[in-house]
Amino acid sequence: MNPIDELRRALPTLTKSESKAAEQILADPNMMLGASITSLAQATGSSNSAIIRMCQKLGYDGFAEFRFSFNRAMMAAESPSIEADHDDSDRLVDTYSRYMHLIPQYVSKEQFDGLAEAVVQARRLVIWGSNRTFQSAMQLSHRLTRLGVFNKPTDDAIVMSDDAAILEKGDVCIVLSMQGRGNARYAEDMDVMRERGVDVRLVTMDGKSNFISHASEAYVLPWISHDDSINFYEDQIVVYMFIEMLLLNISRRFG
Repeated sequence: MNPIDELRRALPTLTKSESKAAEQILADPNMMLGASITSLAQATGSSNSAIIRMCQKLGYDGFAEFRFSFNRAMMAAESPSIEADHDDSDRLVDTYSRYMHLIPQYVSKEQFDGLAEAVVQARRLVIWGSNRTFQSAMQLSHRLTRLGVFNKPTDDAIVMSDDAAILEKGDVCIVLSMQGRGNARYAEDMDVMRERGVDVRLVTMDGKSNFISHASEAYVLPWISHDDSINFYEDQIVVYMFIEMLLLNISRRFG
């Protein structure tokens, strides 16, 4: 069910402070994009607790779940259709921009810091990707090399298994698997590396990916193609922005 419609239907049941927030969200839905509960409370003249109660009355566990559902509905509503004006490029750019702005909601500053530090301190660094995701792996590899960080990217399953048997404590493996598919041996090789003390970092868009439990830490990005009803948008554009944000963090560590 569309959370915007849910909000309209729930208005008569909300308290004065809850209604104040709900009415302003309905008047300007864009304020939800990228908003934290504190910033939304300030923008609507409400309170954190009132917004949480409003979300719970709509059937959500809390603000985070409501925001995710709301943002997804907004993105789906703005997806270009086959009949869309061919010159409607502004909406295309705006949609990608919105998803890029969602990245800090999905990956915290502390997570970016941790990944950047792991990359900088790694004795050996390998980057895995398969199919289209390997393009992102190559982009990350190339940009890291320009920063002076030696690394080895691969999309070869045999080389990955060799990596798993060779890498040891102090080494880092970054696995890029947006939809949680990739190499069928990912899970097994990731387990082997972790047993050997390797720091295995997974970058994905699937929060339910089976690979998450096999990683030392996972970074779940906003999944733009999954939220689009006609699968128009390209996930790798969002991944490239994540890479740029990571590289900026890494570059600062070199002064």
